[in-house]
Amino acid sequence: MSEGQNSIAARAASLRVAQTGRIADRRAQATGAIARAAQATGVDFQYLMAQARLESGFDPSARATTSSATGLYQFTEGTWLETLDRHGAAHGLDWAQGAIDGGRVADPAMRGRILALRGDPEASALMAAELAGDNAADLTATLGRTPDPTELYLAHFLGSAGAGQFLSALATDPGQSAAAVLPKAAAANRAIFFGSQGPRSVSEVMALMRARVSGAMDEGADAASWQAAGGNGLPDVAAMPGRAQVPLAREFAQWRAAMPGTSAIAPPTAPTLSMAETLRGTFGSGADTPGTANVRAAYARLARFGL
Repeated sequence: MSEGQNSIAARAASLRVAQTGRIADRRAQATGAIARAAQATGVDFQYLMAQARLESGFDPSARATTSSATGLYQFTEGTWLETLDRHGAAHGLDWAQGAIDGGRVADPAMRGRILALRGDPEASALMAAELAGDNAADLTATLGRTPDPTELYLAHFLGSAGAGQFLSALATDPGQSAAAVLPKAAAANRAIFFGSQGPRSVSEVMALMRARVSGAMDEGADAASWQAAGGNGLPDVAAMPGRAQVPLAREFAQWRAAMPGTSAIAPPTAPTLSMAETLRGTFGSGADTPGTANVRAAYARLARFGL
């Protein structure tokens, strides 16, 4: 191999190492944000990890090509504004919630600032957890029982109304075309609604979604992930605040306990940056708080991703 070829190979190897490091750093940042969202809301850590794996592969800069969806949990503009309007103030985002009126933001600059928060793993994970709770309540009313993880994921994927429509179609005529039931969703997600032989049936789409969610639940959150976020094993849902005692959390606790190789050790009590502290570090308050350097470094990394 010539000297020039050696140099090219060395540069390629260096780039691969750097890319691997960026991916690992991105995954660790997302895991920490998801762990804190689970603690703050009581929504299951393992479910939130699985959802992030499915939605973005833990990439906070991920952007859809067929819709306005972006960020760790692929919130569309409308769903993001609606969710912030319901839950923003509870997590230090009262300035954003106050600017939203009926799902709209009058000031274009403020609207852009609020929508850009979808690229913040902390904000995205918190709103995804809150939306999961909202969707669980909606589906419980529709189904007459607590939704399982796949049904709950459908509500994030299709909206709670779309998920209810899909599950009703599954119960009444599982062989019908899923694309005929939800044509707009099918147009934006052809890989889900269409196979090599044409449109998938409702039951085929459900089987595909169950396989994907089950696989992501197995892979997306293990003890090492929680420990990397500063924890000691998987979080104990029963010990969490907020929704810790509602059926959603109990259902996931039971579902997770039945899975092999999982444990339920209480999460750490060490303090972490609140959402308000994160935002002060982002938008500037002139005050230094513990961990500010880390927050600034995290946002510098996001800036390199174009956020």
